[in-house]
Amino acid sequence: MAPNHILRATMPIRSLASPMVQARSTLLQSISQSTRSASTSQSSRNTETSNASSQTTPSELAELKHLQAPALLRSYAYTLKTGTVESVGRMERTVSVIQRHTVWNKQIGKYYPKETRYLVSDPRNSLREGDVIEFSSGAPKSRRVHHVIERIITPFAVPIEDRPAVLSREEREQERERRWAEKYVRRESRRLGKEVNLSQLAESMNIEEGTSDAQIIHQIHKGNERIGKVKKLVLERTTGSPSQTPAEAL
Repeated sequence: MAPNHILRATMPIRSLASPMVQARSTLLQSISQSTRSASTSQSSRNTETSNASSQTTPSELAELKHLQAPALLRSYAYTLKTGTVESVGRMERTVSVIQRHTVWNKQIGKYYPKETRYLVSDPRNSLREGDVIEFSSGAPKSRRVHHVIERIITPFAVPIEDRPAVLSREEREQERERRWAEKYVRRESRRLGKEVNLSQLAESMNIEEGTSDAQIIHQIHKGNERIGKVKKLVLERTTGSPSQTPAEAL
């Protein structure tokens, strides 16, 4: 072997790649490593955030334990009646309605006409004197007011379009639940000595946004609401469980 060949064989092998190619490969490797580390840190951060949001803090748990379970809203049976508005404006959001009907006299054996007057709740002052309306019982507002307006059958003098709309049964129930929730928050805030924040509790329990305050309270105290003795007996006989409502049983 020639001497120059021996010298070349003992020398280190030179890289075929140019310095520019080597720098480019090094840059690509560093970028891929940084991207991989960033994605790993982001995934770990998301996992920590989800765990933190799904878990309730000890202070919130203590606040939930201190809250007392409310009493369930009572549902009333009702009957529909038809009558004529007799007087308006003497009481706030209340009118006097006269119902003309017949009663059976068992001694004589015939029907006799009779007039009965009721005080009917008119939440939006939609009624006028002379209106023929349909009203329902089972909505106690005070000691003497136990009826509420359902709809106007025949308006008198003023068209229905020019009056405030009559509340439907669903709207009245929503208003009733709203007042019930406000009363519960006031009572618990006064009892605990600090403001009760239902939205914060709902967020800690992962309750959907837009849920009403009444529904939040029901979900916080699910199955622990206070029930009266009579209603408890009725639920036990109808559904088999005092904490289960007839709607849940179906």
